[in-house]
Amino acid sequence: VELYADTAGKKLEAEAKKSAPWINRTGNARQTIQGGYTWRGDTCVIYVAGNMEYSVFLELCNEKRYATLWPALHKLEPQILRGFEHLLDRRA
Repeated sequence: VELYADTAGKKLEAEAKKSAPWINRTGNARQTIQGGYTWRGDTCVIYVAGNMEYSVFLELCNEKRYATLWPALHKLEPQILRGFEHLLDRRA
């Protein structure tokens, strides 16, 4: 589960970096996008995050024209969930 979750998080990271709709000025926003996983109790959480102070504004302001994290999640979510289903079916 951890290996799959880490791979899925890295795919989200790569997609968000590749699809970022803004023009780089410093490159910091794109370079600091990070994907991975963490455990919250017995729940494995896959994430993608922007790590600049202004990342939230890129995602939520200007009618979301500069959002990249949410679109990456929506694009890859079906693929990630299908993969988890397949993984869990094999373990049963």
